[in-house]
Order: sequence, then structure tokens, then C-alpha cells
Amino acid sequence: MAHGSNSRQSILNRIRSFTGRDESGEAPQKSWSVPQPGYVVDFTKDLVTSFTSRLNAVHGTLQTVADFAGLPVAVHDYLSEAGQSNVQELLVHKGLVGLEWGNRSVSVRKAAKQDRVSVTLAFAGIAETGTVVMTSSSDSPTTQSYLPDTNIVVLRESRLLATMESLWPLLEHQPRALNFITGPSKTADIEQTIVYGAHGPRRFHVILVKNAGAN
Repeated sequence: MAHGSNSRQSILNRIRSFTGRDESGEAPQKSWSVPQPGYVVDFTKDLVTSFTSRLNAVHGTLQTVADFAGLPVAVHDYLSEAGQSNVQELLVHKGLVGLEWGNRSVSVRKAAKQDRVSVTLAFAGIAETGTVVMTSSSDSPTTQSYLPDTNIVVLRESRLLATMESLWPLLEHQPRALNFITGPSKTADIEQTIVYGAHGPRRFHVILVKNAGAN
């Protein structure tokens, strides 16, 4: 009987040693360190510089326009540089339909496999990670961000935030979904070689609108 009691006590002592608890069962107070990110964001620079740096680091690109009226020309210039000047239809957020898109037609609908270019409107941007935040609604179907080969994202500079924590107070109501997008789709599953466009857009371009006005 004493042998069994000693074995039980030995097991309990080992458990206490492993968990750091004493014979009373109380765990000692510990001081926990806060994990730090693997990179440092220098917010002594302006948010646009920080956002651009992080976006470029994940193979995204950015250009700036003065106001929403400049968007069609900016989109045209980008598509020309990307070798997609022959694209005739753009999938767009409902709030962008009224712009002067020239000879290109625009549609507000869910994306299909054959769609090549979308022009979406971000809810916000996060300078810390170069991320854009998209809300899903009938005006902005989620598929527009993921099916076309090229996703052009319009971001108001006034909605460029320092960190993700700054986002939540801006949400006046709960959207159907929030999507956080950081750069184009990529994978290294095959021979550890980075391939873009494996699970979504191969091109991710942000157009920053400095004076968004009431849009």
C-alpha cells in the first residue's frame, strides 16, 4: 500500500514540476512578454510611405490620383502597362459606375471565370501590413476580389489606417463579410518556386485617391 502511495506522489510531483504548481495546486504568477512582429513599421514616416513599402514587399503596386475623376485614366494606364489594354469590360463597385470609363463597359455583378479585370472599392487600408480591407455586399460582391486575373483596388487616403486595431471603430454595422487582402495570390507548393495567380488574381494594384470627397 505504501508503495502505491509513493508512486502516486511521485507522479503528482512530476506533474507539479511540469506545470509549475506547488502542493497547494496554485500556479505561480508569471510575467508574460508580448510577441513582437518580425518586422518594424516606422510610423515616423507618413502612412502612405509605410503602406506603399509593405504593399511593394508582397508584390503589390500603387499609384495615386487626385480625385475619383482621375480613376478611369489611371486604370487605362495601368492596364496598358500590364498588357491588358484590349480588355473591354470591367467589373466595378456600384459606387464607381458613374465615372467616365470611355469605350469600356462596366458591370456590377458577381465575377465569372472568364472575367479578367475588376475595379473594387476598399473599405480601408492598413499601413502596418500593406493590407486592404474589403466589405462584402450586393454593391461589392466578394468574387470581384478573387476571380479576375487582375484586381485593381481603389482606396481613399482618408481611410488609410496605421494598424488593424484602428479598423474596428470604423465599422458602424456588421457587414456580411470582411476580407483582408495583402498582395496578389501566390503559392510555393510546386518545387518551392513562387507562382502568382494560383488561387486568385496574379496582379494586385492599388489606386490611392487623395481627395475622395463624398464618394
